[in-house]
Amino acid sequence: MKKHSIKKIKKNKKGYLLIALFAVIIVLLGLEFFKSTKTIYQIEDRKQEFEKAKKEYNNDNTKTVGWLRVQGTNIDTPIVSLEDYNDLATISSITNNYLINNNKKELLLNKVDILGHNILNLSANPKINSSNFTKFEGLMAFIYPNFVKDNKYIQYRVNGKDYLYKIYAVRIQDSYKGIETINLTNYTKKETKEYINKVKEQSIYKFDVNLRDDDNLISLITCTRFFGPEKEAAFVVDARMLREKEKARNYSVKTTDNYEKIKKYMEKGDEIDG
Repeated sequence: MKKHSIKKIKKNKKGYLLIALFAVIIVLLGLEFFKSTKTIYQIEDRKQEFEKAKKEYNNDNTKTVGWLRVQGTNIDTPIVSLEDYNDLATISSITNNYLINNNKKELLLNKVDILGHNILNLSANPKINSSNFTKFEGLMAFIYPNFVKDNKYIQYRVNGKDYLYKIYAVRIQDSYKGIETINLTNYTKKETKEYINKVKEQSIYKFDVNLRDDDNLISLITCTRFFGPEKEAAFVVDARMLREKEKARNYSVKTTDNYEKIKKYMEKGDEIDG
């Protein structure tokens, strides 16, 4: 075979390899684009369940005011508001749905706080869902990066309408002091900005979520003994409402330096008696 023919064959092979490489790159980019544009959460109707809960839980001191779903967890439950917030015994007596709304008169503040119990998922290695979880135990699943990667949305139904929120922060507050105080008023833009900055700084993840001082926020709050039986802390998942025409798409998330402290406790693997 002539030398120039061999060179031509080698040149053609290189060309085919480059074309194949470009094709693979295009396919991979296409898959990533598809993932980023695919809707990963669909609102599900809970009107009938809400009406049933009203009959079950409404009395002189409690009122069913809304519904809450948290993606990837079995938190799919009515929100119960208390006439007297200081009546903590009443909260504990609601065995299945214990949640407290921020204020029964104003159910959609621009900073909604919802508090729920965690009485079962208390170890340094929390479970991701269990049939025994009936309160906010499922929130602890957000401590795992692989879980957060595919679960980022919160559905809040109130005043006959469903609202969708995208998670932008997950954090553990070392002290539970003050966290039990439920917000009762709308935030000013300055307060919203300050809160967002504080939460992002404390978050164990960095989410690719754009935030503004006019966003509507929601915080899901529970207690945890993650750091040990003698240290009660608060576990908080923060999210912002989807804006007009915004879709429930997936978005990137990565751990922050704050996660390293969490990771050390998880590596110990010591179970904490509940």
